[in-house]
Amino acid sequence: METIPLFERLGERDGVRRLAERVVDNHLANPLIGTRYANASKDRDGLVAGVTEFFCTGLSGVPTYEGLPVADVHRGMNIDEAEFVAVLDDTIAAMVSLGIGDAEQAEVLQILYSQKGDVVRL
Repeated sequence: METIPLFERLGERDGVRRLAERVVDNHLANPLIGTRYANASKDRDGLVAGVTEFFCTGLSGVPTYEGLPVADVHRGMNIDEAEFVAVLDDTIAAMVSLGIGDAEQAEVLQILYSQKGDVVRL
């Protein structure tokens, strides 16, 4: 049986962009991590575009993301575990609000959690 790639199940580029928009908005409204996005909120569209490209590259295998590696982006931010969990929670809330299925949610969370070492306490 052929498995449909996660990128396709999320709605390809348009679906990933909708998810990125919702996640960014959730982060901006989150009292625990919103201040980390204060400067980025001045260019919300740019932030959404970067998140979209990052996920599209990772999920589709087509290298469209031209930003810094995850560890380089987060180095010096000293993000703690609670903030990391807040990002995961915001992502879950975004996926639920978009009607993304449980299997896809689990896969996305697994991908995000695999990045923990490149995000927390750097």
